Amino acid sequence: MKLSLRIFILMFAVAFTISGATGSYFYIQSRQAMLEAVQEQLLTAAKAFSGTIAGDDLEILTHPEHMDYPEYLKIQRILHHITQTNQDFLFAYTMRLQDGEVVFVVDSPPSDDTGDGTISEAEMPEPIGAVYAHPPSSLLQGFVRPATDDHPHQDQWGWTISGYAPIKNSQGRNVGLLGIDMCADRFDEKLSAIRRAGFLSLGMAALMAGSFTWLLTRTVTRPVKSLQQGFDRVARGDLETSLEPRGNDELAQLTRQFNQMVRELREKQILKTSLGKMLPKEAVSSILSNNLRLGGETVRVTILFCDLRRFTAMSEKLPPKIIVSLLNDYFTAMVEVVEKHSGIVDKFIGDKIMAVFGHPSSSGRDQLNALNAGLEMINRCDELNSKLGLGDNLRLENSIGIHTGQVLAGNIGSPERMEYTIMGDAVNTAARLEAKTRAMNTRLAVSQETAGQIESLPANLEFSGDQSLEGRTGKLGVYVLKR
Repeated sequence: MKLSLRIFILMFAVAFTISGATGSYFYIQSRQAMLEAVQEQLLTAAKAFSGTIAGDDLEILTHPEHMDYPEYLKIQRILHHITQTNQDFLFAYTMRLQDGEVVFVVDSPPSDDTGDGTISEAEMPEPIGAVYAHPPSSLLQGFVRPATDDHPHQDQWGWTISGYAPIKNSQGRNVGLLGIDMCADRFDEKLSAIRRAGFLSLGMAALMAGSFTWLLTRTVTRPVKSLQQGFDRVARGDLETSLEPRGNDELAQLTRQFNQMVRELREKQILKTSLGKMLPKEAVSSILSNNLRLGGETVRVTILFCDLRRFTAMSEKLPPKIIVSLLNDYFTAMVEVVEKHSGIVDKFIGDKIMAVFGHPSSSGRDQLNALNAGLEMINRCDELNSKLGLGDNLRLENSIGIHTGQVLAGNIGSPERMEYTIMGDAVNTAARLEAKTRAMNTRLAVSQETAGQIESLPANLEFSGDQSLEGRTGKLGVYVLKR
């Protein structure tokens, strides 16, 4: 979907919602106000005119034969007068409760309600005792207190609403009610006018939405389309793309940021092509100052080897997904510790980690950094066991060997694919020191070469004498971590 169409839909939805909600609110409020005004008018009229009808006369009239009585004619004249006081009053009538039913007593006099020049049977007054079927609750309330219908209703005379008030006799007892039917056609006409105004408002909202869409298309979507075309060119590999910012608004700023992004992408493309062939990210600043080539340099560094004990046996008990997840959590923690102490992770060998301290740049305290990293790696491993809630049969236990010596650090491989790594006897010695920790009942072993460069050794690190390492002819002084 095009942006201009989306803007139009959004603007139309907002305008429609606001206009519709506002129109609906005013319609409901107007309808309620008009209804309350009509109800109040009916209540006032019913209460006032019910007092003009003598309840004692009403009680006399019990049979249709009484429709010629003076009392009947007197009340009928009052009802006719009531309908003449307001052009919207259609009918006035009296009723009583008789044997559990609502019956007519005195109805409005005959009238040509349809205006056809004749008075039909339907336009004749109801006889005394005629039952009013299915009276509404508002009418029944009228025998006790003044009441009106809750809303207009439609019958053969159109839309009407009725009001009621009790009629009392000389003893003050309720003996019937006065009902007044009022025409509600004008009420409905006014509501129809409000509805038409609401629809007109919605039409204006649609027109405004179209106008704003056209304006926004010119001021917003054109720069956005230019940016889109720029992104398309970048996606096709054109990193020389540059856009001309227009003005100083947010879109112009976005265009400038796009140009900056493209420049950074060009730089990152170079890094991806060249430095992507090398693993340690800490060596980037040093390597960028030279041309990449096979070979290396001899440097003195401190090597840390870390291994997970019994991990092969553990792997046989757990599903591969759990093993991978467990290794990821473990490696994340270990790498964080190495980098915290100014080391770099050279490689992962299965569940082993090889870290280097002192290259490509030395901190002057590489041996201490390596020792502190080793001690913290053991603690973090133990904390990880607690955090993951691993049982004794799944408990992770790492062991570490640390040695300092000369190594060859550089690029090996081919001109098309090379790897930055560190090789030498010091690497092998550190790996064998780690393997020796099992026989020495410790989790950390540090060569005397490394420990001798540390001014103050921790109290829990003790000298265990000269030890033979597998694959080496001579012995090596070793410090171990007390259990």
